[in-house]
Amino acid sequence: MLIDTDVNVSWGMTLDGPDLYAAAQLLDESEQRRAAAIRNDHTQRRFVSAHAMLRILVAKQIDWQPEQLTFGVRSRYGKPELVYPPIRVHFNIATAGDRVVCAVTETGPVGVDVESHEVIAEADRAGGVEQVLLTPAEREVLHEFPDRASALTRWWVRKEAMLKASGEGLAIEPPTLEMSAPDETPQLLGWQGRPVPPVWISDLDVGPGYEAAVVVLT
Repeated sequence: MLIDTDVNVSWGMTLDGPDLYAAAQLLDESEQRRAAAIRNDHTQRRFVSAHAMLRILVAKQIDWQPEQLTFGVRSRYGKPELVYPPIRVHFNIATAGDRVVCAVTETGPVGVDVESHEVIAEADRAGGVEQVLLTPAEREVLHEFPDRASALTRWWVRKEAMLKASGEGLAIEPPTLEMSAPDETPQLLGWQGRPVPPVWISDLDVGPGYEAAVVVLT
């Protein structure tokens, strides 16, 4: 789907059977080796599904053949880039459970994230999610949400997508970012130690039990 700021976002389920085989044919030798090294069957299928989706979406964006793309890593924090053809395009993928999400844009650096309520709820019961994720101001309003897991998960994916767009990932601690409340239009309200960059954020509907978000630095 095409959403604001000319971002193409696609999401789907982990593939299996003939669809998985067809997807695997799009991967290059490096991706196929990485997939073969994954011992967990579901994780392997999800890897193939995600990287095939990425190739299809990037190829569509730049009018190229998906199997002819070459990706590499040049950034300090290991964020992948398109090496060939030498066309400037930004992309990101995320996976969780059986969900795969991909975003592509020519506007600016992009980050996308997806997570399940179940995973965050389990981590929350074990202790620590609130402390490692939220600012003091965010923790003050957390009690207002009857579905604690859903609220925490939405905060999580918004912040993770923001940090992936910046290229820094979890090298930056999530509580340094302050986001609007989960039931409000997503906004980056503050970034400890630096000015708030021009950014566009959107929540994504990827089905029940999950939250997802996409961020573009504009």
